[in-house]
Amino acid sequence: MYSKALLVALFPALAASAAVVSTRQASSAGADFGQCVPTMDFQLGRPGRKPDEGTFLPTDPLVAKGQQDALNPNIITNRICDQLTNVCDANNAAKALCEQAKSQVQALGTKDATTADAFNAALGF
Repeated sequence: MYSKALLVALFPALAASAAVVSTRQASSAGADFGQCVPTMDFQLGRPGRKPDEGTFLPTDPLVAKGQQDALNPNIITNRICDQLTNVCDANNAAKALCEQAKSQVQALGTKDATTADAFNAALGF
C-alpha cells in the first residue's frame, strides 16, 4: 500500500521531469542555432518605460540589433525566429524548433517573466 501511494505521489513529478528532458533533447537533437543564442528576456522598467511596465527583448546582441523592447512577447519571438535565418546561420531544425516555441508563447497569452521562461525552455535554454 505504501509503495502504491509513493508511486502516485511521485508520478506527476517524474512526468514533469521527463517533459523537460524531452524538450531539451529535442532542442539539442540536430538544432544548431548558428551564431546566436535565441533567448528572450523580460524586465520591468527598461529605459523609457514606467518602473512597473514589463517588456521583452532578445538577449543575444546579434538578434537584438536594431530591435526595441516590446510589450507583446510575440513581436520578440517573431524577431528571434526571423533572425535565425537572417543573421544567425541556424539550420532548419533550429528554425522549426523556434517556430514551435513561438506558437507555444502565442497559445499561452501571458505577458510576464513566465512567458520568456517558457520560450527559452522550449528551445532548451
